[in-house]
Amino acid sequence: MESQIAEARLKINPPNLLIRPRVGHIRFLEFHRAREAIEEGYRAAQEALEAVRRAGVLSV
Repeated sequence: MESQIAEARLKINPPNLLIRPRVGHIRFLEFHRAREAIEEGYRAAQEALEAVRRAGVLSV
C-alpha cells in the first residue's frame, strides 16, 4: 500500500531527479543489512550523478 501511495505522489508531483537504489531484496527489519543498503544507495547516487554530468546539467 505504501509503495502505491508513493507512486501516486510521484505522478502528481514528479521530482527533478529520482534515485532508486536496488534494495528490494532487503526486508523491513533486516537492520543487520544496513551497510549493504547504504552501499547500494551510494552506488545509485554516484550513477545518477554521473548521468547528470553526462547530460550537461551539472558542471561540478
